[in-house]
Amino acid sequence: MALVLFDYLWSCINKCMDLAEIRQRTAFETSAPVTQKMAARLWLVEMSKDYPLALTLTLKQTITDSCLIGARKRTLKVVDCEKIAHRFQQKLNRAVFGQRAADKYGKSLKYIPVCEGERSSKRLHLHYAIGGLPSYVSLWDFEQMVISAKIYVEHVDAEHKVDIADSGWMEYITKELGRRDTDNVFWRLAS
Repeated sequence: MALVLFDYLWSCINKCMDLAEIRQRTAFETSAPVTQKMAARLWLVEMSKDYPLALTLTLKQTITDSCLIGARKRTLKVVDCEKIAHRFQQKLNRAVFGQRAADKYGKSLKYIPVCEGERSSKRLHLHYAIGGLPSYVSLWDFEQMVISAKIYVEHVDAEHKVDIADSGWMEYITKELGRRDTDNVFWRLAS
């Protein structure tokens, strides 16, 4: 499909069509309202310089609910991912700043957590854009802190990836946003 559209656009350019005619034929409308997806992505891209670290966490796809009469396994849901993300952020803040500073004084990294996989029918996993890392913490130290924080979060799987966020990280983590909703970004946990 993309190749057909590219060929069509290239033939239009070769025929010396003006910009208005190309926009009309490709259904581009400048007066169209901005979707929530576009607005959220533009806003997050503008903030990307404040979030220099990228983190991806894989999650276990089943949750065991226990009660007095027994246990039952169920599939992981986005609501569960938000709880997992919140707990992970608490543990990572403790690993970076210490328990007293994180709990009593509210010291925290800056986070933009996003759950991916619901719309694309992939395994649910979390992407983070992280900022506010103290200057005395190196990238290697930070990765060790992520490993130590994962130990205390039951549903985080063994796989993770810590990297420096490049210019396309915000676009990548928001690729599953809807045109009219941004539900997979955990805004309550963002800081």
